[in-house]
Amino acid sequence: MKNGKLIVEKNEFKIISELVKNIDVSENLMNQCIHKLKQELSTAIVIEDEDFPSDVIRLNSIVDVETPFGIMKAQLVLPNMSNTAEKKISLLTPMGSAILGYAEGDEIMWSFPNGEKLIKILKVINPN
Repeated sequence: MKNGKLIVEKNEFKIISELVKNIDVSENLMNQCIHKLKQELSTAIVIEDEDFPSDVIRLNSIVDVETPFGIMKAQLVLPNMSNTAEKKISLLTPMGSAILGYAEGDEIMWSFPNGEKLIKILKVINPN
């Protein structure tokens, strides 16, 4: 996240907005995370692919994230591509929705099942 706003690539913005637009908000933690993602998308900075910063997390980024539970390496993917054995996390999970659009070095407070926790983006590798 740069300048306090979520950064999203133009085509991915369309895909993600379509994916979350019909999800209702409820007390469910998953839906709360999606609601927060929807709010961030409403003010997001949308950037063309060729201008997208290399240190910002987008779909298919491979990231190293420091959590209270240790360092985690994962790839951010659409829900139909998620696979925990391959460390591919869905955009529509609490962690996935937490990291989209944030940059290397960013720290984020996010809701997990056992409460709010600080996570830090250590490294971002984007697909070519």
